[in-house]
Parts: sequence; C-alpha cells; structure tokens
Amino acid sequence: MLDTVRIRNLALVTDLTLDLGPGYNAISGETGAGKSILIGALNLVLGERADRTLIRAEADQCTVEAAFDVMKLDAPLAGFLEEHGLEPCEEGQLLLKRTFTAAGSNRQFVNGSATTLAVLKEIGEWLVDVHGAHDHQSLLHPARQLAILDAFGNLQNPRTAFTALLQRRNEIEQAKADLVVDEATYAQQLDLLRFQVKEITDASLDPAEEKTLEADYQRSSNAARLL
Repeated sequence: MLDTVRIRNLALVTDLTLDLGPGYNAISGETGAGKSILIGALNLVLGERADRTLIRAEADQCTVEAAFDVMKLDAPLAGFLEEHGLEPCEEGQLLLKRTFTAAGSNRQFVNGSATTLAVLKEIGEWLVDVHGAHDHQSLLHPARQLAILDAFGNLQNPRTAFTALLQRRNEIEQAKADLVVDEATYAQQLDLLRFQVKEITDASLDPAEEKTLEADYQRSSNAARLL
C-alpha cells in the first residue's frame, strides 16, 4: 500500500507531501487541479521516463519520494532486494526516491541504496498497477506470476536453494567445457608431434656429432676472416 508521496519542484509543485490512509483513497478535482501531476510523480518514482521540461521553473532538479507498506509483499520482495544488493525493508516500509536534473542526470534509491533505473522500474511493477488505456499490469508478466505463486505456497526458501544449485551446476558445466580439448585440434596436434618425432628419428642424429660440427664451424669462421 502507498503510504506517503513527497514531490519537490515538479511542474507547478514546489514542495508537497501527501499522506494516504488505509483502504480506498479518492483524489478528485476539476480539470487543471493537478491530479495528473500526482500520477506523473508516482510514475517517475516507479521508474518511468523523466521529462526534464517538467522541472519547475527556477529549479535545477526535481525529486519524488514514496513510502510503501509492503508487509504483505515482504517475502517475495525481500529476495529481489537481496539479489540486487539493496537494503532490506525496515518494519515493512519500502522507501523509493528519484531525482533528475535539468542537465539530464538521474539518480534513484531504494531504501537508501543507489540503484539503476531498470531495477527501480522492476520494483515499481511489484507495487503499482496503473489502469489505463495503454498501461500494463504486472500480472501479465509470467515471472511476476511465478513469484506470487511461490510466495503463496511459501516456497521462497526452496526456490532460493534451487537457484543456487542451478547456478553451481552451470559453473561446473562451464569448467568442464573449458577442460575438454576439441577433438579435431587434439588430432592435429598429435599428427604434428608424430611427424616431428619421425623426422628426428629418420635423421639418425649422433650425440657425438655435435663436437665435430662445432669444430667445422670454427674452421669455417677462421677461414672467412683469413680471406
């Protein structure tokens, strides 16, 4: 559940904090009252594309923060946060923050940990469904369906253990592949070694012949200097 939204320097908003109560909340107003600004701010903190033209005039950056009560979602979400190196939720509260500047830089945080926009957007899909003509819903994602089903069956720990074993298996398979020599390459190397051994054998080399060759070399060198 969305508990709090804070908006700073977005469109006409200088600094606004909106606290939402449990259950159903309705925000109404005439056209131009600012309802779309609130929805836009929520989309921003959930990872949607930022439009720099929405930064309030005379401000150089815009910030949106949101606090979510994720007590009922804590089990599947906790594994996701750990997987991406993010701080866990404290007392069931998930804190999101998004800042972007007129210069085009973006910064986003989850529970105080810096993260990527892609991760922020994926977390947003856990939290909110925006129902509109062209907006997607998280239940359309097979991966999200599986995570929810695992959470319902209390299968997070077996799933984590299975994932670790699968990763280890893949590592072993890769190590095995690195050790296996390509058969064609092995055959070529073996043929080359056999050919080299045969040439050495056919040459009938005499170890004592080295001294004779050295003496011949010295005589030839001296003869060249005398000439």
